Amino acid sequence: MTAVLQVKTREIEIDAILFDKDGTLLQFLPLWGKWAGVMTSLMTESIRTLGKGMDFESKLLLGVELDERSQVTGFDLQGPLSIASIPEIEGALAWQLYTRGMSWNQAIQRVRVIRAAADEEVERERPVVPLPGLLSFLSHCTEAGLPLAVVTADQTAEALKHLQWLGVADRFKAIMGRDRVINGKPSPEIVYKACELLGVKPARTVLIGDTAGDMQTGRLAGVRLTIGIGGEPLAEADVMIRSYDELRIERVEHSAPQDA
Repeated sequence: MTAVLQVKTREIEIDAILFDKDGTLLQFLPLWGKWAGVMTSLMTESIRTLGKGMDFESKLLLGVELDERSQVTGFDLQGPLSIASIPEIEGALAWQLYTRGMSWNQAIQRVRVIRAAADEEVERERPVVPLPGLLSFLSHCTEAGLPLAVVTADQTAEALKHLQWLGVADRFKAIMGRDRVINGKPSPEIVYKACELLGVKPARTVLIGDTAGDMQTGRLAGVRLTIGIGGEPLAEADVMIRSYDELRIERVEHSAPQDA
């Protein structure tokens, strides 16, 4: 199904839209700020228990900003919380414990226990919040018959769960996580596989994301348009928007060709 996407002064015909998840569909800080706060607190406690190499800042463990109560108030868009996969984060944190005297097996086991505690806290609260205008925009895409997919650095099962919490999982024909490709973003592999599942070509799709890595992924894959969303400009985005209220979708009905 072909549709016309209107954004800023552009009107382009497209066959599908690909979305990043965190910071693009879901507001990043309510979900991952909660998770990172628990991870940072328990990791700091573990490091202090070891009593070695205490010349570190807790906020650097995951690249976050902390207030006086150690609550996460911001994050580095180029840092591990924003970009790294869960296995990469586990490895980076385990290294912090290993360099302070833990065996690697003990370190990775401890990090996984900490992660389970953070996951449990998030599971209990389910702090998912859609970006402004998202729910209405997804409805318009569905009405236009436009296929949608999610391409995320998160694990597929986690992504599906978060989208189910938000009540929008059924809007997406494909949900692609880091575990479904060999090479993660900014490799274009995840876009190629999502497009294959949707039955469309990358050159007829739009990619919407909130990081430079998302924009690089789209460009390397040859998508028709990369759209950055959020308050911070992304140098490689073709267009920047602050909310989905700035996008319009119209269905295109192509008449059948007349016989000669």
